[in-house]
Amino acid sequence: MHPLKANVLQLKADWQYEESEHRQHYVIEAWLDGELAGRAYGWFQPGAEFVLEKIEVDRAQRSRGYGTAVIEQLRAKAREKGCREFVIKGVRAANTRAIRLYESMGAQPVRTSDTLISFVIAPP
Repeated sequence: MHPLKANVLQLKADWQYEESEHRQHYVIEAWLDGELAGRAYGWFQPGAEFVLEKIEVDRAQRSRGYGTAVIEQLRAKAREKGCREFVIKGVRAANTRAIRLYESMGAQPVRTSDTLISFVIAPP
């Protein structure tokens, strides 16, 4: 009988995916046993704000801490770059699972429309 193999999450980031104006665009991918389990992307301005525009975790891999791991990696990068705040943009108001996660991290909601909320963690 073989022992169960532990799933090890690997995060691979491209912090300079693209540059526009004064923004550095990034992509970070979460890999699990050689399979893409999720990704996140956004932009940041050193010394200003760090923005997460989109985070996706494969449906079969949700609620296992992988989204949290990605966000914590992003927050660490925001601190490294001297950003004053970490902003999670465009969360659907009906996405209660994501909202609970962001609020558990100390994020404050900022309603941007009837259906969308952004969250701000300051300092990151």
